[in-house]
Amino acid sequence: MHDDASNALPQYVIDLRAWMSDWYDHAFKAGFVHPPFRLDESIAGRLEGYFKAGLTPAEGAIAFFGVVH
Repeated sequence: MHDDASNALPQYVIDLRAWMSDWYDHAFKAGFVHPPFRLDESIAGRLEGYFKAGLTPAEGAIAFFGVVH
């Protein structure tokens, strides 16, 4: 029998995944990314930092792909 407890994720993880999905949608619409996009550990860490800082997904995409002055 399958254990459904392994499917239960903390709310933080659910929120972070939703934020990352919205981030990808915005980055794609803005032309920043093209499929296939590979989310590695380094990118995920940066995105989680933007999420923790309270940036919107659109702000996170701009921060991630923006030009550093």
